[in-house]
Order: sequence, then structure tokens, then C-alpha cells
Amino acid sequence: MKPPQHEKLLLVCDTPEYLLTHAGFPALPVAVKSSIISKICFDHGIPTRMIQQLPTIIQNAPMALFKPAKQTLIDSVVVVTFEIKSGAPVIIPIRQNQQVGRNQYYNLVTSMYGKEGPDPVQKWEAEGLLIWKSQP
Repeated sequence: MKPPQHEKLLLVCDTPEYLLTHAGFPALPVAVKSSIISKICFDHGIPTRMIQQLPTIIQNAPMALFKPAKQTLIDSVVVVTFEIKSGAPVIIPIRQNQQVGRNQYYNLVTSMYGKEGPDPVQKWEAEGLLIWKSQP
């Protein structure tokens, strides 16, 4: 019998200043599980070159930070990036302080996709979910 195979984890970057300052995230490494990379690529159609740029996309100040619409996700934020996929802004939900393995904690990227439909920034601002917005 084989020992349990733990899911592979890809380290993305250190937690950027805007998440520490505006969202109260702990200074932990930002990581993404391999299953999420598959979902981002195959289910959401994000091109490989954009996935490879994930560290830069996360580290550069995004367009805006929002609380998730689901009130139960109090440990999460939605990062609205300046990246575009098929005319839609690319968003990256991130959960803070998630345990992976025995004693390892990370701020985990939980998805990345083009948010289709009406402009999510205007919609989420109107719903009072805005945490922070970059100045043009």
C-alpha cells in the first residue's frame, strides 16, 4: 500500500503589501494547489502564458480588492486585476492563512478567471464590497 500522496503546491510569491495593508492578510507565502492550476487552465480557459505571469499579476497593485459576495468567506478577498480575457477582467480569489499539510500555512489562490457579464467593479462597489481601489 502506498503512503498518501499530498497535493502538489506551487509557491507563487510573498504576500504583496496591498493584501497586508488593505485586507489584513498575514505575511505568508502565496501559493496555489496543482488542482487549481488545472481548473484555471482547462475549466476557465486562462492561457498558460497568463498563468505563468501569476506572481507578477499578484505582486503588482491590482485594479481593486473586494470582499467576496458570499458573506461566509470572511477569510477571502477577490483581486480584480488589470488583465483581460475575452473582454472580461480577470479576477483572482485568495484565502488567507490556510493550512496545507501538518504545520504549513499559506495565503491560497483559489481560482483565476475572466469575470463575464456586467462590469464587476461597478456592481461590487454598489453592493458595498469594495475594500480598496487603485487610483488611476
